[in-house]
Amino acid sequence: MFILKGKIKDDKTKDFVSKDGVPGVVRSLFIDPLGSIYPIKVNVPLDRDFGPVGSEVELEVNVYPYDYVDGVRQRAYLSIYVSENASDKK
Repeated sequence: MFILKGKIKDDKTKDFVSKDGVPGVVRSLFIDPLGSIYPIKVNVPLDRDFGPVGSEVELEVNVYPYDYVDGVRQRAYLSIYVSENASDKK
């Protein structure tokens, strides 16, 4: 489990139909982490309130890296690093 801190950049919901024909809805938050230029997409519960776009959040997240190769879902690598900037040290 990781703790993700940042600002909410976007909040989207998407309707989908599963392989067995059951309709569903998925909600995704796009978080701009502190000190990063790349937003992170996080799937979240539909009924939970995280605040409006632009608000600061701190979320406990589980990470399951995967990628699609030739239409098949496969494990992938996740790159995590510690910044070497002196200003990031506590």
